[in-house]
Amino acid sequence: MAGVTLEVASNALDASQKKLVNEYVRLARIMWNSLTPADWWNDAVVYGAAARLSMLELALIGQVRRLGIAYANQTLRMVGVSPKNSVMQLIYPRVNTDPWLVAARPADSYRSASVETPDLRPTAWPSVGDEDYEEVSKWITAAFDRLQATTDTNTQIASTSATLDQYKGSKVLSYRRVLHPELSRSGSCGLCVVAADRWYSTDNLMPMHNHCHCGVAPAGSDYDPGFQLNNDDLRKLYNEAGGNKASDLANVRVQTITHGELGPVLSAADARATPKTIPNKSVEAWHTPDRQTTLAQYERMKNRAIEFGKRYKQVSDSGEEVKFRYEGRNYTFKPSTHLKQAWAYQRSLLNQMQSMLGTAA
Repeated sequence: MAGVTLEVASNALDASQKKLVNEYVRLARIMWNSLTPADWWNDAVVYGAAARLSMLELALIGQVRRLGIAYANQTLRMVGVSPKNSVMQLIYPRVNTDPWLVAARPADSYRSASVETPDLRPTAWPSVGDEDYEEVSKWITAAFDRLQATTDTNTQIASTSATLDQYKGSKVLSYRRVLHPELSRSGSCGLCVVAADRWYSTDNLMPMHNHCHCGVAPAGSDYDPGFQLNNDDLRKLYNEAGGNKASDLANVRVQTITHGELGPVLSAADARATPKTIPNKSVEAWHTPDRQTTLAQYERMKNRAIEFGKRYKQVSDSGEEVKFRYEGRNYTFKPSTHLKQAWAYQRSLLNQMQSMLGTAA
């Protein structure tokens, strides 16, 4: 076909998405790096930083979904279909949680890593060559690894779900996954390769896994661009492996299990003790994210911001730490040189949630 090919469109989508992700991660790292060691254990500062980052991530998700819609329109035209649907441009890709809580998870990873050495609680960041530098660096690395993995996952699902929504609205019933071995250090994993020759219904999200970079393309028509691209990728993978990888992949069995926040996830069928469902802390069952789940998250974030605002004021007025329990979790707000800024971020989040809820109404 003349015009843009699937490979060109897919690579353009990946490049644009990667640029947005890298910019968000850069800003997030600056935010987390501005904290003192004590701040990482201070929920007032952590959730203030997370409030700001959650607003930035919502903007990121909106931009990524718009990219996914534009990509869908290109690929629909490749198979002779005129795009017909108007897709929501901001739907958060997780359920049973919300962007604010997810944005705070790097601090959870930092704390989990640091509890292995409970006697080490620096008052200032150690310098290169200091006795504690290597150990403390592991804590920061754990936090930033969590940041990168979460951002990659959220944006990939957001982009893919927007594309599939556009396919479905344009009466395309099936799609296939498109491999992107060039986006991974080790190439496409065996699970993705085995799953790449399947068709999926546009009623369902594509099963993902951690650090998955697969895209999607329409399937089922006389012109099936994803099939050709996958065949090219598969041949390259097999040739590079000298044929051994092909025989290994013949024995790979995959299954789809359900993550409590993300939904369908690819897993090896023979994985030890793999449950059919990976539960979230919430007892609620997973269902496809939509406008209602996103609005419910906004409401939850608004209510939390109101409650946290009272606690920020208590700490500011008294100069003493405040402990409280909210939504089943214990929080400790402490005085800090960053308390005023954290409180300002919380107020900005509250204003944005109220505005977005008001606009949606």
